[in-house]
Amino acid sequence: MSSYQRKILTFAIMIGMFLAAMEATIVNAAMPTIVGALGGFSLYSWVFSAFMLTNTTTVPIYGKLADMYGRKVMFIIAVTLFVLGSALSGQANTMVQLVLFRGIQGLGAGGVLPLALTIAGDMFTLEQRAKVQGLFSSIWGLSAIIGPFIGGFIVDHFSWRWLFYLNLPIGILVITLVAIFLPKQKTTKHTHKIDILGVTLLSTSIVMFLYGTLLVSRYGWFHIITDSFFGLSLILLVLFIYVEQKAKEPFIPLSLFKIKIIGSSNLTAFLMGIGMFGSIQFVPLYVQGVLGTSATQAGLSITPQVIGWSLFSIVASRLILKNGYRLPILFGASLMTISGFMLAQVGVNTSYVYVLVSMFILGGGLGLAMTTFAVAVQSAVTFEQRGLATSSQMFARSIGATLGVTILGSVLTMNMKPQVEFFILQNQGKLPTELLQQIEQSQGVFEGDQAALIPPDILDRMATFLANSIHNTMWTAFVLSFLALITAWFIIPRGSAQSLSVEEKSPVSENLSKA
Repeated sequence: MSSYQRKILTFAIMIGMFLAAMEATIVNAAMPTIVGALGGFSLYSWVFSAFMLTNTTTVPIYGKLADMYGRKVMFIIAVTLFVLGSALSGQANTMVQLVLFRGIQGLGAGGVLPLALTIAGDMFTLEQRAKVQGLFSSIWGLSAIIGPFIGGFIVDHFSWRWLFYLNLPIGILVITLVAIFLPKQKTTKHTHKIDILGVTLLSTSIVMFLYGTLLVSRYGWFHIITDSFFGLSLILLVLFIYVEQKAKEPFIPLSLFKIKIIGSSNLTAFLMGIGMFGSIQFVPLYVQGVLGTSATQAGLSITPQVIGWSLFSIVASRLILKNGYRLPILFGASLMTISGFMLAQVGVNTSYVYVLVSMFILGGGLGLAMTTFAVAVQSAVTFEQRGLATSSQMFARSIGATLGVTILGSVLTMNMKPQVEFFILQNQGKLPTELLQQIEQSQGVFEGDQAALIPPDILDRMATFLANSIHNTMWTAFVLSFLALITAWFIIPRGSAQSLSVEEKSPVSENLSKA
């Protein structure tokens, strides 16, 4: 491969990775506007859940398919699915459509991110690889920081649909460059067995649980319909565990969880994902819907969390070497719990700065804990198992976030819906029917153009309802975060990092030592 080809391909896969990574945050700032435009407030959290679920469950599948059919083919397929999902999302006319199309986006994003890193590793020598992977990591961080800002800016000055249309020309450019310049690579002679049954059982189990939480706002927790979905989810989960124990190449190797530091780290990461990863999605809604800021400012409210994560991840690396894994994990869980308590205090008179400080503390806790989890699981296994161990940790965290955002979304809807319905009932005959229908359709959340047509006193009432609902939602997140802290206290093993690690040189390190 020539130097020119390498530069073109590096540019192409960096742009592809940037788009897929940014998609996880760019929509946050736009969601209050999207809900106001499309209605369907009860599906607010599903716009995130659908993307995260399909994204998370397809990552390991793409890895095996890339070994069987080549990185080039699978990367092009992944970007194509991502572009298709973006085009359809931009055309969505209902929240149900948007949720489905975001799921298609996630199917593509699940392959774009890992395959981009893999292709980069193939193109460069060992000496160049560290620098290039550092560059790709910075692209990931940059997308997390500017994604919410770009999302808010587009919503404020154009249309929320352009959040998705923006991906089309850039995605097509990426596909074209990769198709032309990336040589066809040899595929492995070993045919992997894709654990379709395992993936299907786990995904269906999660979807049944998520749909059950959606029905809670309509029927309550203790209703035969709601409980039927929860029961079916549990049955499918048990079947999944049974299938994984028998599978030759399981989707999730359960044997890894028998290693204490891996099992405890993954469980704690899962609980943290439910608690505070889920709550992050509702901060822009609060900032824009209650504090009355622009979509750009709503997007920027997430930025301190990213900065805090980056800074405290550096602190984590030093604490690990000096104090082992337990201290940074407990420190991180404590900061997350403190942030959860702070966010649970928000109301109609809370300052924007208070929210930014809370998000920075949350980011600090995540940076400490998640960095430590990654190091802990990677160091607890041999070189050959390291990829599986890392994937298991990322999967636990992502599934926790997927469940968390849906559970908290259900709490939000359960609190918001009765307030809005009571207001409508009280004002039958007092306010115009058209206005009451608009309030019912939007569930009290209005986009900019709509808000301009609503009387200010009614907007204030709706903002109060939303503040009360988010207040209770954040209290739920705080309780879940506190549960994660208590769990970590009891199950994270004591000892130095060295004592909990497998001391074994990788093939790479052995070659370096001989050189």
